[in-house]
Amino acid sequence: MLLPLLLLLQQDPLSVRPDTVHPANEAIHHDVRIVVGDSGNHVLGLVQTTWVLRSDSAVEVPLDTAFRVIRVLADGDEPGDMESVTFALLRGGGIYIPHRRHIGDTLHTSIRYHGFVHDGLIVRTDSSGRRTIFADNWPDRVHRWLPVTDHPSDKVTVDFHVEVPVGMSVVANGVLTRIDTLAYRRRVWNFTMRQRIPPYGMVIGAGPLTTTTLPDAACEVKCVPLAVVTYPEDSAWATAVPFRRAGDMVDFYSRFIGPFPYDRLSHVESTTIFGGMENPTAIFYDGKAYPSHRLSELTVAHETAHQWFGDAVTERDWHHLWLSEGFATYFSALWLRHADGDSAFQAEMRRDAEVVMRSPASDRPILDPTATDLMGLLNSNNYPKGAWVLHSLRGLIGDSAFQHGIRDWYATYRDSTALSSDFSAVMGKAAGRDLDWYFRQMLTQPGFPKLEVSWSTQKPWALTLRQTQPEAWGLYRMPGLIIRVDGRDFTADVDGRETVVPLPGLQQAPRDVVVDPAGWWLAQVTVVGA
Repeated sequence: MLLPLLLLLQQDPLSVRPDTVHPANEAIHHDVRIVVGDSGNHVLGLVQTTWVLRSDSAVEVPLDTAFRVIRVLADGDEPGDMESVTFALLRGGGIYIPHRRHIGDTLHTSIRYHGFVHDGLIVRTDSSGRRTIFADNWPDRVHRWLPVTDHPSDKVTVDFHVEVPVGMSVVANGVLTRIDTLAYRRRVWNFTMRQRIPPYGMVIGAGPLTTTTLPDAACEVKCVPLAVVTYPEDSAWATAVPFRRAGDMVDFYSRFIGPFPYDRLSHVESTTIFGGMENPTAIFYDGKAYPSHRLSELTVAHETAHQWFGDAVTERDWHHLWLSEGFATYFSALWLRHADGDSAFQAEMRRDAEVVMRSPASDRPILDPTATDLMGLLNSNNYPKGAWVLHSLRGLIGDSAFQHGIRDWYATYRDSTALSSDFSAVMGKAAGRDLDWYFRQMLTQPGFPKLEVSWSTQKPWALTLRQTQPEAWGLYRMPGLIIRVDGRDFTADVDGRETVVPLPGLQQAPRDVVVDPAGWWLAQVTVVGA
């Protein structure tokens, strides 16, 4: 274990990729057929995948050991000719598929399987006897029901063909192209997703669902069809309360960031362990929040922002999750500012700061190579602290450069993946200066600055700002920090353990000192006086 650790330490800390899974070959398209029985949690699946080979080795595809693999096909010697191959089952779950192709070649595989699904695809019957089926993949649970590479770096286009009993409605990523009626009161719902999306966002849902169509959004940029999908009894409340401004969210993000990345967007009442899950074009929300009226607009804004950040632009390694969750958290606050005013925005940022300052996660950096629990990455570092990385950046470089950089970031990495080092480079270009120091301190240092403010007892008056955070957190640079003394603003470039700030023109000892009155920095300030 020593050599990998040493190699990790030698990397650019903003480019670190500690994930234990790195796909050896690149999947570019999945064609998925799922047959759901009339009862129970048995499914029959057929997944046909197009690969671009990045190695000569066999293709390895994870799949839950609960399933029985019936047949595997791969390309033969002749173009378009697929033949049955002798596959092997991998220890811990998965399929080993030999082939006769080479690096750079395209390979097609086909895997037919069946079994009882236990995770990833949640099959339930509610108290009224209604049966529902919803995918719930995050972070790496899609292989619990689909034989696909289970890592965010392997983005694909996908077609879904979902066979269910008549009476069930189906949602999935992309656009519904047709519904085929079969014998025995069954139907196949066919969807196509033209843009590449991360595997954790590949979802289907089925149940007694009703769809309410909302007006198209963002038509001055690109018209986006919107819909709210719920159980019938929850439709009126959903459209009137949490989703009443869903179109305005898409309008705002489209103007600020760039065109909506997909062909439509549906907000879906579902079964999920999360409050919301940002699946591309089909956001899933916890169905338990509907009868209790707990689903908030801010959650809707957060999940909608994910369509741009997390879905269209995806972190290449789980440890850069702040590029998804921090962005969605900050942009939901920016939408709040747009919709409800600056006071609502400032209050939300203060709440986020309080969460960070109370959290034990503050003892770890945002980019934490030692983290191995993916669910554990859903913490205050990647959500509110990640949002504050963006907020302080905006204060540092200004609104114009910030928006220009965000638009360039989205345009450059849309439908692709990226690391924190990529974001640093894009924003540095937009600002016209090197920002590597900023991102290193904000992403690779634990904690936040704790400032103790005192001042001299006689003229010439001066403030002393002392950083008192734990030594393990390191010291923070805060260039251009504004300090308001008795109504006058002074500027300090905080750098090092102590910073002395002269107060020229002050006629008496300070009476009222406010550090960072506009609230640009995540810092805990204590004014101790003379």
